[in-house]
Amino acid sequence: MKKTFKRFGALLLALTLACVMLFATSCGDSGKTIDPEAGRDDFIGDIGGVSETYVGSASEESYETADSAAEAFVQNELAGQSDAVVLETTSKGELSSTEVTELNIPTDVMEGALSVEKIEVAYALNSADYYSACSAESVTDTLNKNKVVTVYVIKYENDWKYFTPLPETGDTVSKSYYESVFDNEKYQNCTFKNDMKVYASASGGGQSFSMTINMSQLIKHADGKVYLEQRMYMEMPGVDNQETVIYAYMEEVDGRVVCYVKQGADSTEWNPTNLSTIGFSSLEQLTPFYDQYLDYTYFTKADFGFVLNKENAAKYLAQALEDQDLGVAFSNDDINMYAEYYVSDGALSGMRLDAVVSMSVSQSGQSMSIYEEVSTTTTCTNYGTTVVEKPFVE
Repeated sequence: MKKTFKRFGALLLALTLACVMLFATSCGDSGKTIDPEAGRDDFIGDIGGVSETYVGSASEESYETADSAAEAFVQNELAGQSDAVVLETTSKGELSSTEVTELNIPTDVMEGALSVEKIEVAYALNSADYYSACSAESVTDTLNKNKVVTVYVIKYENDWKYFTPLPETGDTVSKSYYESVFDNEKYQNCTFKNDMKVYASASGGGQSFSMTINMSQLIKHADGKVYLEQRMYMEMPGVDNQETVIYAYMEEVDGRVVCYVKQGADSTEWNPTNLSTIGFSSLEQLTPFYDQYLDYTYFTKADFGFVLNKENAAKYLAQALEDQDLGVAFSNDDINMYAEYYVSDGALSGMRLDAVVSMSVSQSGQSMSIYEEVSTTTTCTNYGTTVVEKPFVE
């Protein structure tokens, strides 16, 4: 259950694939069309619109030269899990007071500042393992490409700091921006909803199989209390298809977490249990996006938040499956997907993911072909207004 709740995007997909592997499983291509624009405006309306509050930040560390500050920006804010090699730094001069104003650098960052310098940094990312799970040769064209980025460094009396602005639409998001969106403190009072639909089929060893899964989750957080509902319906041949329903209530009492669980839609009995029974060791782990699950460099800034492009889908799946003992071979040509992340008032308030994936899997000497469709919609709303009440009287 823990993997169902945490890392909701990647691990829901991984969990579904793992379920398919338990069966010698397929049907054919259902022909699903992927259109990220379909329903986008309605979704934005449902979450109350989109807006950013990130105004940029200065580095916590100080540097002895402007160039070293600019190089640190690339290493700390852009490289992610890759190794960045700085090739050249070129000063474009100090900014005028008007240009500094246009950068919208926060007042507290500019306190004691003497000037702001613009520097262009040419660099390369050594990311040879970036598509290690891919078999297509074409992806090598994307590796080790030189890049150029504009960096702003702030000169103080004795040192320099780099400034990380709000990423522009179309740019890879920076680490500071990503961490501001996923700041755990923003999700202490909110209502999290997730709906997932899956169609999966597989064939191998002369057998074929198909399955569908519909799952919904509701998790409310407020005042150190958590209320959870989860419903899942799985349909597959030869199985008694029934909806599984679980409810859980958790809170901290006298320094320890108490947990109650009720199973079944018609059940009225809440049973005390340990938090570990449902896969957690603390209430904090139940907070939405507690465990940030992907390298920030996978994401590209959009006017509504950020997106996971198809180019990064191969690594997305590879990371999602890294904890599964599976032999998986796929390429970008086998993946048709998008994932959009919506930011409201600086917090992640929604996600939409649609994916159609084809791949071959080898396990225990047997090979099979897998086809899967995944559609996930997630909202995280009612920040600061969510109320959680104990659903029973002891």
